[in-house]
Parts: sequence; C-alpha cells; structure tokens
Amino acid sequence: MCLDDQILNTYLDGELAEPFKSQVEEHLGYCNACRERYQKLQNLKKTIDDAVLSDEDIASRQENVMKMIENTCFKRKKIPFFKRQLRINLPAFATVAAAFVFVFVGSIVYINKESNAFIPANVDNPIDESNVNLVNEKSQKTIDDYSLEEIINSLDKRGYTVDLKLKSVEPVKFEE
Repeated sequence: MCLDDQILNTYLDGELAEPFKSQVEEHLGYCNACRERYQKLQNLKKTIDDAVLSDEDIASRQENVMKMIENTCFKRKKIPFFKRQLRINLPAFATVAAAFVFVFVGSIVYINKESNAFIPANVDNPIDESNVNLVNEKSQKTIDDYSLEEIINSLDKRGYTVDLKLKSVEPVKFEE
C-alpha cells in the first residue's frame, strides 16, 4: 500500500512522529512510485522557498507601489463646476419627478380651492352636503329580512335546485 501526499508532506516538513517516521523511510526505500512523488514534493517545496521575497526586495518596491496606489486611488483632479457630470439613477429621478408633480398639483388645488376651478363645465351641481345621500345600516336588507319563500324563489330563478328538509313542525297558533 502506497503513501498518500499528506503523509509525505508531513514527513517532508519534519512533523511526523515515531514509529510512523521510520515506517515512511522504510517504505520509501523499496517503493519507486512513492520515492518519485517524494522527490517531486521536495522540488516543489524548494521552489516555493526560493520564491519568497526578502525584506530588502520588498522595501525596494514598496515605495513604487505606494505611489501608484496614491495616484490612482487618492488623488483626484478638481473639475470645474460647470464641467461636472450629473448622474442620477432612474429611481431617484422618478421620485423627484413624482414629488414635483405632487407639489405642483397641490399648489394649484390650494390656490383655486375657493373658485372651484377643477369642476368641469358640464357639471351643474357641485358636490356638497345637500347632494349627498348617506347610506344607513337599515337601508340595506340582510338575509333575516327575507321570508323563506322569497329566498327559495330567488334561488330557483338563478337555477339552483333546493332540497328542503324540516327538523320539526310547530303548529301555528292563531289569536282569537
């Protein structure tokens, strides 16, 4: 059974404890495939270690990087007022337009409220309290206001079939 890359990397980093360390060394002694993978991992580790920049390399380039960041991110040229571009997104523009229309119409209504300027010419009577009929609760009938015969006739006219069952019959008492 061959070793996986995780065990080989742990052995390469020197973090593998005994008795596993000696077992890996023994396996690498007779398995060519694992030995080749181990050598590739060694070469990769060496390449990565060589690619690390030292503090001197970083310091020499740090000033150029900071200047580039400052020029691109922090310095802005001052644009004259009349050459500036006004950018408004659509929802903000629609909100401003709606507010303008609301204020405009509201001001016209407020100014002309006494003269009834918004009533069309073909309307004879303006709406006032004498022309309005209030609806009372009693003016509309409820189901309790109809007789059983009226309800059955109404349902029959609409095409419903009515099956009537009586639970009990009480005799009608006539007053003499």
